[in-house]
Amino acid sequence: MKSFTVAVAMALALTANASIASLSLGLGGSLGDPLVIVFNGAAGNKPVGDTGYSASEDAHASEPAPTTHDAYSTPSDGEHAPSSTPPSDTQYNAPTIPSDTQPAEPTSYAAEPSTGVSNGEIPDGQGNTFNTPSGAMRFPWNYGNSDKVVPITPKSKNGGWAMSPDQMCTPNSWCPYACESGYYSAQWDPSAKLYNGQGSMNGGLYVDGNGKITKPNPNQPFCAPGLFNAGIKNTLGQSVSACQTVYPGNEAMLIPTVANPGGSAVLNVVPKTYWLGTSAQYYVNLAGSTADQCIWGNADKPIGNWGPYIFGAGQALDGNTYISVQYNPLYLSSGFKATDTYNVKIECESGYCNFPTGGECKCEKGKCSVDNGCTVTLGDGAKANFVIY
Repeated sequence: MKSFTVAVAMALALTANASIASLSLGLGGSLGDPLVIVFNGAAGNKPVGDTGYSASEDAHASEPAPTTHDAYSTPSDGEHAPSSTPPSDTQYNAPTIPSDTQPAEPTSYAAEPSTGVSNGEIPDGQGNTFNTPSGAMRFPWNYGNSDKVVPITPKSKNGGWAMSPDQMCTPNSWCPYACESGYYSAQWDPSAKLYNGQGSMNGGLYVDGNGKITKPNPNQPFCAPGLFNAGIKNTLGQSVSACQTVYPGNEAMLIPTVANPGGSAVLNVVPKTYWLGTSAQYYVNLAGSTADQCIWGNADKPIGNWGPYIFGAGQALDGNTYISVQYNPLYLSSGFKATDTYNVKIECESGYCNFPTGGECKCEKGKCSVDNGCTVTLGDGAKANFVIY
């Protein structure tokens, strides 16, 4: 495995005027790299909190490696570039699966977080008809629940859990779940303190050896509202799906946000209080995609981790939000042409948005306004859109 470390203080100063003590960058965006921002092609699934990044050109297929960052620290060699292979225990090689998710409702990006988020007990799941294989735990929710939990491929072995379709929720394990667009799961292992390796997959609810499901953070809701300050505006005549990685969890890109033709959708932008300061990463599919394409693809079919774009979004310790766009290196290395897909630009809707030198952040006709990707800083109260055109 080859790794490298790059100082980015100059890039920060010239590109976003960000607080050097409150921003971290990384290369890639993959299983094992929760993405946050992009500077000069350095996309990384990072907590925001330092001034450097490191990345590997190779990926560990069997070991997710989320990143760890404190102020002024340098990430470890465990960080790595986009993976083309899912972990061995979550392998799913079917690029197309039957539709078993309800269509996404049109969502106004300008919508504010709704009230009434449940802080209650775990439901019993008896109201759903989802798949529950022998030895697996029934998914506790049905569609349209007040907790804002969204089932993922409920006809597959995962039965609704935010796990790979052929992966089951079993006793003595952590079982993540997904939340509707704009919301994030507020349940994870409170003792997990490692971005890399042990603890990084301990998201969601815990199932003990007797099959009892427990809520690890009982005073927190199942799904909490994100910052509601960034979304997708789709000007195309076809839908586009953005697939958020599950982190903490197996980091597969399973959580869908669908922007309908000519419509908009809010993205989950996690606050700085999210698990260990990490943030959100999205693999964005081709035009015409739906929630069904939020799965592992392959080098012959650019969906999921082979989708054409990677978006990042997260709040830094300084209170600013950083959002980024870049072409997906896996999409390009597989022979797909960036010029064959749609364009993306970040557009400020309101408030103070700090753009890179040149006053724009876009990837158009195969080239980004900053080499390999760019980042926009949103000040307090600002809102912006990823405009697809």
